[in-house]
Amino acid sequence: MSKKVSHTSPVEQAPDAATAPDRSKATIVLAVVAIFLGFVVTKLVLDTGATGVSSTSEGAEGGASITSVRNDAVADYAAAVASGKPIYVLFHSLTCEPCVEISEVVDQVMPGYEDDVIFVNVIMDDPSGQQLAADFAFQYIPTSFFLAPGGETVVDSYTGAMDATAMRAYLEALTAAR
Repeated sequence: MSKKVSHTSPVEQAPDAATAPDRSKATIVLAVVAIFLGFVVTKLVLDTGATGVSSTSEGAEGGASITSVRNDAVADYAAAVASGKPIYVLFHSLTCEPCVEISEVVDQVMPGYEDDVIFVNVIMDDPSGQQLAADFAFQYIPTSFFLAPGGETVVDSYTGAMDATAMRAYLEALTAAR
């Protein structure tokens, strides 16, 4: 009986010791990059969904909500004062969770009051929003001010999000005080 002896070189028996660590480093770098990209994509998707505003559509065109319109808040407030109607001023941001909640309620409720109450949308991220905020006393957003015609008298104010029933109650009281 004869034995077969195979002769293999040491190179064929074990992987090159110099390339194994390089492959491990490359694998780790690729994994880190993939995880980072995953976080970036997730953040972009969540931010776009939270604000409800795409970067290509600002303003009322294309079905944007009234609370996402970026107007000159100071000019809008001056026009509201001149209208002789009660005024609802909402100081908010497009990103904070309670702000997003109250914005959805405003978008739902205000169309029913557009003939009776002037809505002033104040986005605090905008310079005109910060300028108008200096004329009001409050610390947190969202804050709602319900003003008598002429804007001189604050009938009521509320800080935080509210539901549609509460908002209608504030607006009904505002129109009744007229």
